[in-house]
Amino acid sequence: MVSKSFGFLSLFLAILVTQTSVTNTLADPPRESVTTGWSADSVLEDVKMRTMEGLGAMQGVSFHEGKVYLYGDCYDVKPRVGVIREYSSDFQATGRVIWLRNKDKPLLRHPTGLTWHPHWGTFLGDTVNRKGIIYRLDWQRALEDGDLSRAVLAVVEDDAAVNGCRPEFVSLDGKDFLASADYGNVRPEVRLYDPEKLLAARRTSAPGVIAHRFLAPSFSQNLHWDKDAKQLTCVMNVIEGRGWRLETLDLKGAVADGRA
Repeated sequence: MVSKSFGFLSLFLAILVTQTSVTNTLADPPRESVTTGWSADSVLEDVKMRTMEGLGAMQGVSFHEGKVYLYGDCYDVKPRVGVIREYSSDFQATGRVIWLRNKDKPLLRHPTGLTWHPHWGTFLGDTVNRKGIIYRLDWQRALEDGDLSRAVLAVVEDDAAVNGCRPEFVSLDGKDFLASADYGNVRPEVRLYDPEKLLAARRTSAPGVIAHRFLAPSFSQNLHWDKDAKQLTCVMNVIEGRGWRLETLDLKGAVADGRA
């Protein structure tokens, strides 16, 4: 059910965590292949490297209405807080920034997963101390205000998750679901949540919220949905916290089989 995909170079830019306030949008440096013990089975061609400031430990990238949104964990800001920065399609900063706080109080520190839906709106995950929280946001108000002081519409505890959440809207058999994946290597899952039931219950373990679930690859950092191909790509570490790999799966087949 799994096929490798190497066409996600733009996605590959942004699931990369660094330990400086400047984020390099490229995977681990060449020395990693020498010191880690794993080998690569693909080659990235026409690689371009960009440096994006002000993202701290960068966590992901999302594309929406012709804009690119990079988000990260600004661990060196006091108090620690997450941030989303807007860029043009050629990665030029527009100057629009959303600090993930309510005025001076941090709300999200470690953003993991930013996704949009024409009916359900904007959802953003937060993973801190292995616990996942999913926020539903008023996106336009967040952009206008530059923070989340008036933008939080709902808060959902992802208590069905193991080590955090990474929401992404997907479609299956004509119905839309909010997908999320576990981070780890002990029976990690991808779960598809019913958005209406999720928002009503405000917790993912409530009866009926989980519409589908299947065993997933280990150490998923983020998810990417290709609506035309109906394929879900898991962006993962090779081992915990190190290295990068992509696995693309047929969602309908994975749900039917119960595993990716």
